[in-house]
Amino acid sequence: MSILEVKNLKKIYKTRSNGNQVEALSNISLSVSKGEFVAIMGESGSGKTTLLNILASLDIPTEGAVLLNGKSYSEIKEDEISSFRRDHLGFVFQDFNLLDNFNLKDNILLPLVLADCPIKEMNKRLQPLVEKLGIEQLTKKYPYEVSGGQKQRAAVARALITSPNLVLADEPTGALDSHSAEELMKIFSKINHDGQTIVMVTHSVKAAACANRVLFIKDGKIICEVSKGFPGEDITEKILVVLSSMASGGKQNG
Repeated sequence: MSILEVKNLKKIYKTRSNGNQVEALSNISLSVSKGEFVAIMGESGSGKTTLLNILASLDIPTEGAVLLNGKSYSEIKEDEISSFRRDHLGFVFQDFNLLDNFNLKDNILLPLVLADCPIKEMNKRLQPLVEKLGIEQLTKKYPYEVSGGQKQRAAVARALITSPNLVLADEPTGALDSHSAEELMKIFSKINHDGQTIVMVTHSVKAAACANRVLFIKDGKIICEVSKGFPGEDITEKILVVLSSMASGGKQNG
């Protein structure tokens, strides 16, 4: 069952200097099944961040459609888009996007506060989540008092606190050391195993290899994908083969 469908997506920008048109995305179509973990890889300027922003309803496509649980983003009224994001989408960013004047608990609970969730329900959701992510002893600390890995765990908790249909992650390991990055991807694998659907943009081969499926984007087009043939398969070599081919100007079909 597809939870996310992207149909014939195109995004064209006009340059400010001379008004020329730049096609950032060209006829992108894809689907993500419920409970799937999908990574998107590509060089800087390939269109992957533009695609993620459109999936996050932060940008509007020039043509095409995005549907979440069968509901098209184009059907969502402008004054409802913020609540739609809050209720259905979770976000994990490279730079954490935590508020320094809030402790970790308040940062994690912020989406529920904005949704006027009862305090009792907030606390009911919070405790098992911070325990699962190993930050139950840190909730009273402020972002500047904890490590990058701990900040990112808090950001993941904030993304999950609303029980979103889809978690979107933008280079989630980009600001972390290798150990913290590895621990974070173990967390991503665990929450995916528990049923959470994830779409992640990354440059990291190690991070992408944790996904069930990896899409490769170049010049605004998805040129190929690789996937795990069985649970736990190491697809690192498959990813490296495609990236090597892309770097040399080749094109993979599988």
